[in-house]
Amino acid sequence: MPGGAGDDEGRGMDPEAQVHRGAAALLAANWCEAADGRWGYTRPDPFKYPDQFLWDSCMCAVAWAHVDPARARRELRSLAAAQRPDGHIGHTVFWRGPVRWNRALAYNVVRRRDPATWTIQPPLLGWAWARVHERAPDEGFRVRGVRVLGRLHAWLERERAGPDGLLGILQPDESGLDATPAYDRPLGWRAHPRPGFLLLVQANRRRRFSYRRAVAAGAFHAVDVLVNTAWALSWHGLARLGVAGAEDRAREVTAAIVRRLYDPDRGIFFPRGPGGRPLRVATWAGLAPLALPGLPEEVGRRLVGEHLLHPGRFGLPWPVPSVSADEPSFRPGDTGWPIRRYWRGPSWPFTPPFLVPGLLRLGEHGAARDLVGRLVAQAAREGFREYHDPVSGRGLGGRAFAPGAVLLDLMALTAPGRPARSG
Repeated sequence: MPGGAGDDEGRGMDPEAQVHRGAAALLAANWCEAADGRWGYTRPDPFKYPDQFLWDSCMCAVAWAHVDPARARRELRSLAAAQRPDGHIGHTVFWRGPVRWNRALAYNVVRRRDPATWTIQPPLLGWAWARVHERAPDEGFRVRGVRVLGRLHAWLERERAGPDGLLGILQPDESGLDATPAYDRPLGWRAHPRPGFLLLVQANRRRRFSYRRAVAAGAFHAVDVLVNTAWALSWHGLARLGVAGAEDRAREVTAAIVRRLYDPDRGIFFPRGPGGRPLRVATWAGLAPLALPGLPEEVGRRLVGEHLLHPGRFGLPWPVPSVSADEPSFRPGDTGWPIRRYWRGPSWPFTPPFLVPGLLRLGEHGAARDLVGRLVAQAAREGFREYHDPVSGRGLGGRAFAPGAVLLDLMALTAPGRPARSG
């Protein structure tokens, strides 16, 4: 398995050393670049996901910062190079040619030759840019980030933000969680990736993936917890990059998330669907605001005590399940045929970077180290798999999944003697 932590050469090593070695090898194996130097990025999986994906690249860049900061910066500069004149950065960038024919019908492009998708993913770019710069300061990189993020944030506010400053999504895959059960009820047979999902994509294609037009037409739209958590984190990132007023904006977004999306009866966050209706399915996205420095402490403690560490909900042996184990929709392994329905129970590597900083901020150092320790043990045993069964720990999906290398950052955050940090 290229770059896997669970390969034969690593057997017998200390698990953390094994994971560090495997993560570095995985990043190197999945790296690709243009001969003329125009772009360079880490493929999430060389066969399954050969293109550049926004939040995957953010995770990979943060991991690269622990191995080769120059490549970390190049990863994010490649996303910046894909920015449209209006400021948008698509969630998938097709550097090596048009979207593959077998995916063109379902991908969020208007024409097959489009250089990138027209939709968003959780806007983590500001978070990642700041983390990379803090790890290896570079003034030119910082200045470039401020310019790129300024245009991106302006586009998001113009095209997606509501009166309270929270962003909207027009398809469930914009949440990054694709087939999450959170949107099953309003979408029904159009949920990802059921047959009707293609009709949803086609309708949005006719609207050129305009969120405002979708809302005006009465089509599906939602205010997603994870997307808006990433939005607040990106503002925090801009503040750490030296942008005046960005910290105030992050606090405003955080306050709006709590005010509009937190359910005080259940002690967890839920998205709002069409008509502003709360969609009460407990997914890991409902825990994501733990990442926010401005989250009220009492809210964070309920997220941790009543959900994240609860053995009947998210506190399963191999963290962190994408859906609470007490939800009827919870499925710990692969589901669906011929297309698998992701994010309905398995644990993914995108989740812990949101949750571990929150545990540390609340003083839950033992819980944070335990969570990361189990991730290290799982990676040492199974390698860097795309996702895994939270009950058995069995690796599933892609076998060389580069975003899993972000575990390097979590290991550094929970290293003995290291103070908790914000953002």
